[in-house]
Amino acid sequence: MTTNMTMSLPDEVAAFVKAKGNASAYTARILRREMLAEELEKSARVRAEAGIVTAAAEPAETEDATLGRWARVAGR
Repeated sequence: MTTNMTMSLPDEVAAFVKAKGNASAYTARILRREMLAEELEKSARVRAEAGIVTAAAEPAETEDATLGRWARVAGR
């Protein structure tokens, strides 16, 4: 399901997003990254409070691989 939204953006930001072609798909991808990042930050705080040590991303990992791993960690 999707929801139609209208946003006001600074001119340079709007131009950047429009240049990506499918502005909705690009915006959704960026917002999903932010959602996962927030969930991972929360999860990291909880793990740290519990004394659980976790490793950072693999050095040679691609962005898509990192996002996939984050999604698995976040339970998506």
